[in-house]
Amino acid sequence: MTRQPQGRIMRNYRNLPPTKFHTFNQRVKKSLAENQKVPVSTWGSNPDLIASYFATSDRHDAVYHEARYGSILVIAERELLQTQLVNYLDEIAADLEAEGVRHPDILLSSGFDLAKERRNSIRKNVVVPAEIFTGEHHESNP
Repeated sequence: MTRQPQGRIMRNYRNLPPTKFHTFNQRVKKSLAENQKVPVSTWGSNPDLIASYFATSDRHDAVYHEARYGSILVIAERELLQTQLVNYLDEIAADLEAEGVRHPDILLSSGFDLAKERRNSIRKNVVVPAEIFTGEHHESNP
């Protein structure tokens, strides 16, 4: 059985507006919190990454809801937290992609959007008769 490449994680979360970012972040957080497929070794180089991400994500969730009332200070805090979360998400995405080489199903269950790999189709060189381009057509008379 051959494993099909699942694609790469799209980094489309970097420029999302606050509401869409919040929805995306909550989806990823839930997926990672409940994901039994991701081995602990995925975070080997940075074991505190997930704990820091979850803590920042929880704070962002609370601030996001507070910011809906329009407080400029709370909105500024939300933007700062969103920037921190983007940095965490970039690190998490890189770690998941590295682990996804061995376990492709990890990427599917991560909550991130995936970009499908495009297959390069090899086209056979087709020889087109020159008469098609020149408009000449020679009939053969037997």
